[in-house]
Formats: sequence, C-alpha cells, structure tokens
Amino acid sequence: MNVKWRSRTPYLLLSAGVAVTLLSGCGGNEPSADSGGSSNAPESKPAETPYIELWRNLDTPLAAEKDGPYSKMLIKDTGVGLYMPYVTWNGGSAYVQKLNTRIASGELPDLFMPWQGNEASLIKQDALADLTDLLPQYAPNVWKRIPEEVWNVVRTADSSGKGRIYYVPAVQTYTHYGAFIRKDWLDRVGMGVPKTKDEYVEVLKAFRDKDANGNGDPNDELPVSGREQGRWMDHLFAMYGVAMLEGMPMWDIYDGKLTYSAITPNMKSALEFIQYLYKEKLLDNETFLNKADVFQSKVYNDKIGSWFHLNTGASQRIENIAKVNKDVHLVALGVPQVDGFKGFITNTQINRPQWVIANKNEKTTINALKLLDWSANLDNLDKVLLGVEGMHYEIKDGVPSVLTGDPDKKETRMLASYITGMDEINRQSQLQITGAAADKKFIYEQRDKIVETNQPFGKNIAGDGMPASIFDGYSDLKNQSMYQEYMTKIIIGEWPLSKFDEFVDKWNKSGGTEVTKRAQEWYQQMKK
Repeated sequence: MNVKWRSRTPYLLLSAGVAVTLLSGCGGNEPSADSGGSSNAPESKPAETPYIELWRNLDTPLAAEKDGPYSKMLIKDTGVGLYMPYVTWNGGSAYVQKLNTRIASGELPDLFMPWQGNEASLIKQDALADLTDLLPQYAPNVWKRIPEEVWNVVRTADSSGKGRIYYVPAVQTYTHYGAFIRKDWLDRVGMGVPKTKDEYVEVLKAFRDKDANGNGDPNDELPVSGREQGRWMDHLFAMYGVAMLEGMPMWDIYDGKLTYSAITPNMKSALEFIQYLYKEKLLDNETFLNKADVFQSKVYNDKIGSWFHLNTGASQRIENIAKVNKDVHLVALGVPQVDGFKGFITNTQINRPQWVIANKNEKTTINALKLLDWSANLDNLDKVLLGVEGMHYEIKDGVPSVLTGDPDKKETRMLASYITGMDEINRQSQLQITGAAADKKFIYEQRDKIVETNQPFGKNIAGDGMPASIFDGYSDLKNQSMYQEYMTKIIIGEWPLSKFDEFVDKWNKSGGTEVTKRAQEWYQQMKK
C-alpha cells in the first residue's frame, strides 16, 4: 500500500531565528486602526500547551492521559504534555499489528517505538522526521550522551546514503540479558549452579525427576522453557557461540567474516543439543506454543527452573514467584561451558531503534525532542526512574520510597531511560532498596546479584546496529520465517538434524547470498 505522508514544512528552510519566531507566534503587534496610532495591543492569550501522542510498550494497563499526573509533571518541566491510548503489547505482536493499522491509514502517532524493523520502510516513505539538524539544539543531552560511534551506526539506516538520522536508539553499555536458574530448586535436589553443559544437563534431569519446587508433586516441574518462535531460551544457543537476541539470530564474526549466525556450524551444534533436551523432556515440550502470557504464568507459578530474560527484569519475576513460593531464590546461570565453543551473551550497544518521530511538522518534532531530552538529562534521573510523587513513590523521612500498591493503578512511566549504563542501574537499585519494606528487600538484592554476576558473560557483536534495509527485497529472510520453521521442526524432532544443511542452502539461494554481501559491505563501511 502506498501511503501519502505530509511533506516537511517550509520551516526547515528558514533560519533558526525565523523559525523560532514563527513557531512561538511572537511577531510584533500593529497599532489599532481606530486608536489614533496608539499601540493599545489586545491582551495576549496564554500559550496553549502542546501535547505529543506517544506509543510504546506499557508497564501497566493504565496509559498516560493528557490531564494525568505524568503529563502534568512533564508540562511543568518542559512545557510539553503527552498522552497514549491503551495498546496491548502481548510480546510485541499486538502492538505492531495496531501500529501497522495506523501506518496504513497515514495517521502515525507523533512519537513512537518502531517494532520488527518497520522503521526502515517508514524512512523510505519519508514518513519519519529527519532529526539530524534538530537533535543537537533541542535534545542536547540525547546528542551528547549517545557515543559518536553509535550515531555513525544510526546514520547507516538512511537508505539514501546521505547519512541522515531518523531514529534515536536504545543504548545500553552493560550486559542487558542473562540466563537465570532457581537456586532454591538446586538446594532441594542437592546440586550447585552448573558451570558446564554436562553439569547443566544433570541439573535439568534432577529438576525433571524430583520435587524441585517443593510443592509435593515431582511431576509439575519444567526444567527449562522458552516461548513461541524459540524466544527467551537464548542461553541454549549462546553456549555454542551463537549470536542471538531474544530468539532472533544476529550477525557476528565467524571464520573471520561477518555472518548470519543462523547458518553457522555453531547453530547446527546448538540445534542438536536443544533437540536432545526436547526429546528428554528437559526443555518444556510446550515451548513453541507458549505465548508471552502463558510463558510468564509458568514462571510466576513456580513451574520453570531455568530461563533467559532481562537481567533487570528478574525483580518482577522474583516478586511474583514469591506469592506462590516464599522461598524463591533466583541466581545468574551465566553461560555453561561447551568443549570446542566459546559461549557468550549477545550484547548490543544499540539494542534497537527506540524512538522515531512522525514527519508531520517541525513544531511536533521539536516538542517530541524536548520530551526525549528531558528523559536523557541526568539531572532528571530520579524523576525518570521514580515517576510521579504520590502515584509511583512517596517521600518518607526525606527519602524516596517506591509505592507498592496495585501497579494497574499507576500510569506507565512513558519516558523510561533508554540510555542505560551501570550508573542508572545502580541508582535505580539504590532507590528501590532504600524505599522497600524489609520483607521485600531480598527481591532487589537477588536481582542486583544477578546483574553483577552476568556482566562478564556479555560480548558486543559485530552486527550491532545493522540496518534492516540489508533485507530489502527479501521479506521472508527479514522476518526469519524460514529459520523459525527449520529451527522448530528440528528441535521437536519432526525433521532430522541433517535438514539444517538444506536450510543453509535454501537460505543462501533465497537471497541470503545477496543479503550477506550487503551486510559485509555495511560492516566494512563501519570499520572505516
């Protein structure tokens, strides 16, 4: 579908000074015609507050309203408010479906999080604002805090080759993901945290055969689990040196060349191992049926012994499991060693494009940038992390204390930090632990230990920030449907491992050879 987008306004052609005058409406008043030349100008009206419609994944069903507490806080600090309709997330599938409906109608939200690489096609359609010249002026904190090498990667997403900036990335300078294991389960079966693949397999067998969760039923434990499309079981691939991000194969250096990890010998060995786990019922046999809510429910209901997810998200898991099993103790698994392979957790400084701004007019772009700058300003770090006083936290004895009431009654902190390092992580932990009730502090202490332990296992991959445009013309390869079909059927035993070689050949012949050429050219460009 060809969508007609609003063209960029003439403001972009004007000098900065003239543009500001036009935007603010502050031109001089002419004398009244019947005042005898006197300058009795009419009383000026207060400026109307601009609002930005923002879309992203929600923490709670309570989104942000124009007159809500979160928007009012931003208006006070920036002069710009925001709002967001409730948009279901469901692992991103429901969100992108609704977002694509808005894209097809030509009525994009002002500021939104792109998903599944749809920013690439939007850039080509001139649907996204060019941020190159406006970022340094209206979002200086964003501009300065994101390293120059990251901006250089972002520029490669401009398919015109002009190196313009069309998105603000989520930047992480720490190991964001990690594998977890239930220490309380290990204690019940008399075992320690496994360090090697063989030790891990023995632990999983004990989880399968014994009453590891201590509820009296030795048959309701799932040793390790994941989600549909092979998501959130990255550590099973990572053990074999497969670059993987939330179940999606990435690009890294193999045999001295930038290569799609899905077609490497490392992947074949990983699939052989995971096929064995599935056959032995060590991997949850419903893994490829588990939607996001089902997977989460299994974790929360004390059924899964090991899984992969966000390190900082461990606190949410621990808190919910504790409602079922008060003895929950979650620890970092790291990456169990496999002979002949160098395992790692995939790190990307550019986790993904975090924010894009619809190409509507310069005023909308500037107002959206003001909001992004507010959230990137370290002077506002506590507000970004805590949210609104009275809704998200309260002050006790001069110290912020996070409120623990019903989360569904709290507006989502829409502008959560998207430039994150250990400074942000440590400050967030300090705020949470300081304000936590005594019987809740163990949640954050366990989480912090997980974050710390998993840090050394991360490795920055060579394909960090690669633009989705390398897949132009090859949508089947971009959405990884071929990989997912072969991966799933091999793991569940419907196809033999030998079918992997067929997959590699088919992938290359279906456009993979051309995509690889583009990826390697991009990589060489980045190295200059």
